[in-house]
Amino acid sequence: MLKRYLLSVVFLFLVTSYCLLVTVVHAAPSYGTHMPEEKHWTCGAEGDFVIDRDLDNEQGATEGNRYFVTASLGVFSWLSLDGKIGVGNVEWKRGSIGDDLSYSTNFAGGYGFRVRLYENEDWGIKSVAGFQHISVHPDPKNQGGIKHETIIDDWQGSLLVSKAIGDLVPYIGGRYGSLDFIKWENEKDRKRINSEEYYGLILGMDYWLGESIKLNLEGTFLDGEEIAMGISYDF
Repeated sequence: MLKRYLLSVVFLFLVTSYCLLVTVVHAAPSYGTHMPEEKHWTCGAEGDFVIDRDLDNEQGATEGNRYFVTASLGVFSWLSLDGKIGVGNVEWKRGSIGDDLSYSTNFAGGYGFRVRLYENEDWGIKSVAGFQHISVHPDPKNQGGIKHETIIDDWQGSLLVSKAIGDLVPYIGGRYGSLDFIKWENEKDRKRINSEEYYGLILGMDYWLGESIKLNLEGTFLDGEEIAMGISYDF
């Protein structure tokens, strides 16, 4: 019991330290390979962040923070539906095309699903495929006599494989998706800007504090440097 407590403290310390040391932005986490049992729920809280996500056609980069209450329902033993609701803000680092813009915190939400693939209980191996989408609708920004508005659409498909090592469940996988920056000025000239890269590497881990409660930490690389962390409980 003491060992589990100490490991939990170390885990939380590392997560907190990392988040204090980096500038955060958007991400659509994959949720890992754990899924709720059929006709059961998994609920929790989640923070989604991206350290770096460049936009296509030299349109700079976007940043921000998002925080959610999450819920997943096990529809079948092999299918989970995921949903979340919360708040988020947006930063547009425009570089040479103009001054940076900061859009204040407002509504954010998301949805998705996961499908259980190959599983071997004796070896502690699981594999899961999924789709996730997050949308952020920050407040408009008035700057230079222009009303700037934006919506962030962050979506991805992912494939993950995990190996349980006691209470620790590390996982690795890949994703394909885009962070789309939708903008318009003075309620006209609507334009969608895609992210620069579409393929990413996912590294993450779940750590079980008990039979029903777990912590999650996930990072994404190649298409951007992103991080997500959360805590959840199985009902």
